[in-house]
Amino acid sequence: MPRAIRITAVLLLAIAVLLAVIAIGIGRRSSQAAQAASPAAAPAARHDVVVAARALSAGTPLTANDLTVAPLAQQPAGTFVYVGELTGGILLQDVDAGQPIPRSGVSRGIALALNPGERAVAVPVDELASAGNRVAPGDHVDVFMSLPGVADSGSHPGGTQARLLLSRLRVLGYGERDMLAAAPAGTTASAEARPPEADSRASSLIGSSGASGNTAPAPARTAVLAVPVEMIGRLLLGAQNGKLFLALRNPIDTAVADTTLFAAPAPVLALRRGLDGMATEEAQRPENQAFAGVDLGGLAGARNAPAAATTPQRTLPRRAPARGGIEIVRGANPATPLSSP
Repeated sequence: MPRAIRITAVLLLAIAVLLAVIAIGIGRRSSQAAQAASPAAAPAARHDVVVAARALSAGTPLTANDLTVAPLAQQPAGTFVYVGELTGGILLQDVDAGQPIPRSGVSRGIALALNPGERAVAVPVDELASAGNRVAPGDHVDVFMSLPGVADSGSHPGGTQARLLLSRLRVLGYGERDMLAAAPAGTTASAEARPPEADSRASSLIGSSGASGNTAPAPARTAVLAVPVEMIGRLLLGAQNGKLFLALRNPIDTAVADTTLFAAPAPVLALRRGLDGMATEEAQRPENQAFAGVDLGGLAGARNAPAAATTPQRTLPRRAPARGGIEIVRGANPATPLSSP
């Protein structure tokens, strides 16, 4: 083999070895750079979660000062992302400082709009029974009842009646709307959930295809009312056996019926005998009145609560009082006259 060819082969081999060494060095530096960069990329995978800013006890109304957002390596299931989602809710369990607030541990919705002693009750409605569907959440209404004839205890049929059943009830929900239908502050709707703009091409296509009629709200079938607990039984009987009508009223009109002027319906459950005065007063609590219940005859006025029992008085023969004496008369029965000495 000529000497020139040998020299060329050796040079080419040396160049190949040199290139291999350079490639190995570049590869090592690249792996070291990737390893150095990996810890810096880890914080990008952290998730924002709403946690308690301080130790909170069950029953606490949540405010923005009670909550904060903390980045966590993993997002626990059933937690919140925005503080506004919890503001105004009631905490149902104790939560330590820095602990995520679980969705199951917060009470939200129209239940928070109820006052003590009230319950949310749904009643059937239609266009005629709800002032032509003019009723809206937050309004005040009077509930009128139309009830067909009900036989009294003597089997005498009564006439059809219409009367005011409940005064000035707050409307918590009507149809698909309720008092808390607005989205919580701090939340943003996704692009998929956001309705198309009025002038967008999507809305024009929907209108031109004739499908716009399907987007109209369905007629309301129920109204959710805030009802005193002792009156729920009457409302349910009226809804099941008659017809209810919601009369819309001005919210500043606070006049209500004075129920103390009329005989109350007899309860279904009678009080136990031998109760002392304190227990008798306890029986007048709204929850106990609701437990005692009311039947259809009582609601229709065919069976009212009996009047307070009075001690019968003996009828004594009347005699002329002595001269200068004083005669005591109770009701229509004169008692024994007392004579002054």
